[in-house]
Amino acid sequence: MRFLFISLGLISAILAVVLAVLPLYNFAFFPAIAALIFGIIAFFKGKKENKPKHTVQLIFLLTIISLALASFKSVTTTTEVGDTEQLEQREENSLEDSIEELEDIDISE
Repeated sequence: MRFLFISLGLISAILAVVLAVLPLYNFAFFPAIAALIFGIIAFFKGKKENKPKHTVQLIFLLTIISLALASFKSVTTTTEVGDTEQLEQREENSLEDSIEELEDIDISE
């Protein structure tokens, strides 16, 4: 049972670190919380059985790194809205072009 929680904790912690580095850093919080929960359960299971706690410490270390990276990115990243006039003009032009193409199509056979 302890091995299952250690495995799930390591997978979740590694996934959290990978997501924290990618532009999808907002999704890193979910596997990080799961890794913390699995790590705590594995810690208490290992404490009862007097097993070594090195892998549990690795889970906690990876989780702390991912939470720190994701938190740092969420605080320092600013969202900027670009010039919407160009986008609206491009959308309007593509709409006009598609209407012209539809008018040119002859459906009668």
